[in-house]
Amino acid sequence: MKQLFILLLMAIGLFAVFASCKKSEEESDVEEISAYMSDEENFGNAMKKTSRDTRRLARVLEARDWIEIEMWAEELKQGIGVSCVNLYLKNHSGVAAEFIILGDRFYNATNRLILSCKDHDAEMADAQFNKMIKACDGCHERYKKKGNKEGE
Repeated sequence: MKQLFILLLMAIGLFAVFASCKKSEEESDVEEISAYMSDEENFGNAMKKTSRDTRRLARVLEARDWIEIEMWAEELKQGIGVSCVNLYLKNHSGVAAEFIILGDRFYNATNRLILSCKDHDAEMADAQFNKMIKACDGCHERYKKKGNKEGE
């Protein structure tokens, strides 16, 4: 019986090793592909992903699925904070302090939304989601390319 248990543990260990190797290969493929893309293409892809994630968050917020709300809010926080904002800053020199302030508003509202999930506070979650969207809209109005030099 002890030998069977040891064999079972070894099989589980081997499976974990193979699974982690596969994940590493997939991650390196994504990094390799991203290396060949321009920052502008990466920025566009990051914004598309963020848009999809925002719609998903809105749906699960409506359904009051607290686990999913927290998950999608975290995904958005990383997507906007890491991908979109950093790529925008990299591609646009001389960004105004207002851009940083709007990013902070988004980040703070998202953090508060995540905290409201832990308490299952629907009123707070809705309010923070609305603040998050307001920060997105304010940033897009000011910085999305509209053909004028000020917003670029």
